[in-house]
Amino acid sequence: MNAILLDARGDAVEKQTVTPRRVRLTRAAVDRLAELTGVPSPFASVPAPVGGAAGDLVGRLGDDVPAPAVPVADLDEALVAASLVADGVPTDDGRAVLAVWHAPALAVELEVLVRLRRGTVRVRSWHRNLDDWVVCLSTGDGLAFELAWLAAEDWWLELGRAAHVDLAMLRESTCAAPLPAVVETPWELLLATGEAVRRHRTELLDVMVADHTGTTLAGDSPGMLETAADTDVRLWHEQLESDSRGRLHAAVMGRDRRGRPGVGIVEWVLLGDGWRSLTPVTRDGWTMVRIQRRSVVDLPRELAVRAAEVTS
Repeated sequence: MNAILLDARGDAVEKQTVTPRRVRLTRAAVDRLAELTGVPSPFASVPAPVGGAAGDLVGRLGDDVPAPAVPVADLDEALVAASLVADGVPTDDGRAVLAVWHAPALAVELEVLVRLRRGTVRVRSWHRNLDDWVVCLSTGDGLAFELAWLAAEDWWLELGRAAHVDLAMLRESTCAAPLPAVVETPWELLLATGEAVRRHRTELLDVMVADHTGTTLAGDSPGMLETAADTDVRLWHEQLESDSRGRLHAAVMGRDRRGRPGVGIVEWVLLGDGWRSLTPVTRDGWTMVRIQRRSVVDLPRELAVRAAEVTS
């Protein structure tokens, strides 16, 4: 059964083939579109980042820092140019974009932090899906936004785009060799060694690894893993922290057939040679983490698996 798009008055929004668009708007322009449509602004449902390098973005997305005043006429002109408003009222696309945003069947929120040669960059992107429509709102500074809408069949391209990083722009790696394609190691060991490296206590790594001798496996695929030597395990754990060039966090939110909400999480770490996924697994009573080489095309696949889990 197909979903029906409703506007603020409860009238059905006429369905049409989704013509993909990508426009740049200020936060004030997005707020103005919501005002003309008679619905809450999308920012009412966008959580502000918390802590760490996102400090300035917290303020910029919050209500405590006033945005520069922009004449309403200028905002309307920007919305007309984006095909979201015509003759002073929202277009079908404008109304559909906000209808999908406020009543999605599935939502994905992405945050990517990358340390480039020129400094650290943080990008956040919120995706909403209903029926054949996908609406995406993205920002790198909390002031300028990219609003995109596209057909659901093309969503995987947009998700892969969010994870694309030009490795040549990263800070140079000091590691002699890359990690194996797959490493499975105890979760508690990964946390402990990471903390030791961050605190410059690398002399503790050998003891930590020795306490978990024989528990870390490595290989070319999850089905072809062998026990790793402690010397290699120590090197890999130090490398995971010292060679980290970024993180990707993605949350998939939906409801199952009984209407119960569910969330699926995807976590990746960016090393000098590309992305690695961090996936919890259980082996012989141990809580393990599988660290596996990934590319941008793998992100839509992982998110699709999480989406199936939360909606089944």
